[in-house]
Amino acid sequence: MSLPFGRPQTVSPLIRGLRYGLLIAGIFYGRYKQAKYEELEDIWREEEAERKVLRDRELKKLKARIAKEEREVVRQIETGEYFKIEEVKPEEPEPEPKPKRKECRSY
Repeated sequence: MSLPFGRPQTVSPLIRGLRYGLLIAGIFYGRYKQAKYEELEDIWREEEAERKVLRDRELKKLKARIAKEEREVVRQIETGEYFKIEEVKPEEPEPEPKPKRKECRSY
C-alpha cells in the first residue's frame, strides 16, 4: 500500500527543538500570568468584601427607613388620617386697585 502523497518528510531537528522549546516557554508564561492574575483577583475580592459591608450597611438603613415609613402610612390608614381631606379655605380675592383719575387741566 502506498501513500497518496508519498512518504512524509522528516522534520529538521532544529524546527522540532524550537517547537518543543516554544511549547515549554508558553507553559511557563501561562503559569506566570495565572499567578499574576490570581494576585490581582485576591486584591479585588478583598476590596469587594469591604464594599459589600458598606453596601449592606446602607441597605440596612434604607430598609429600616422604608419600614418606618410603611408603619406610619399603615397607622394613618388605620386611624383614617390618610384619607382625610383638608378643607381648603377659598382665597379671598385681592381688592382691585381703584382706577386713577385723569387729570384735566383747563387753561
